[in-house]
Amino acid sequence: MTNALPATASQSVRAERAFTVDALAESLGRRISDGEFEVGTWIRQAKLAEEYGVSRTPVALALSRLEAVGVVERIANRGFRVRLPTTRDVMEVVEVRALLEGHAAFLAAERISAAQLERLRAAVKQFREVVSGLQEGRPEGWARSRWHEANALFHATIFEAAGNRQLKTSSDLLHNRLPRNATWSAMRADIRLLSQNANQHEGIALAIDLREGDRARRLAIAHVETARDIMCAHLEELA
Repeated sequence: MTNALPATASQSVRAERAFTVDALAESLGRRISDGEFEVGTWIRQAKLAEEYGVSRTPVALALSRLEAVGVVERIANRGFRVRLPTTRDVMEVVEVRALLEGHAAFLAAERISAAQLERLRAAVKQFREVVSGLQEGRPEGWARSRWHEANALFHATIFEAAGNRQLKTSSDLLHNRLPRNATWSAMRADIRLLSQNANQHEGIALAIDLREGDRARRLAIAHVETARDIMCAHLEELA
């Protein structure tokens, strides 16, 4: 858990200066969902106001909207932080996410293109590079950013290859309850867990490459369930 706003805000965000509360809430929600703000991170409203070129009032209103849908939580006398999910949240979200990601992997094995396969392979390579980098002493911030990037590429490519927009829309809705990269916070740069995670991604990619849809489904479900177990153990420690 950290008190600092991540320094990875995009140039496009810095360049924009006219934001409505709706646009702010959408932008912040997307950044949280994508893992730019870790679960439990305190939100520095003054820093966000400066970054978006607005006063603190619309930032506070945008955060209140995100609070209403369960993305952030307000702590008395301290402000807002990215919401810590409960064990029940994790169990319920993962139960649905496993079905969606499993079916997406099954469909991807039937429909994936050569270009999409190359993107999966590139993501797997990047997972491996993160593990190697940490073993060589690279900083955790570098590893986290690279891992988030690879994770987003891998899963977005599978849903794209599945060719079913409703599957992706349904999956995206779940990220209000549990951000895409919440697993990283639970793994905490543990090389053993990261290696296991990379192996699972590689296994899914190989099954899709071999057009083994049933196997791809099973591996995708197992991958999500492993993440569930890691996150639940982490939440128990925090409790």
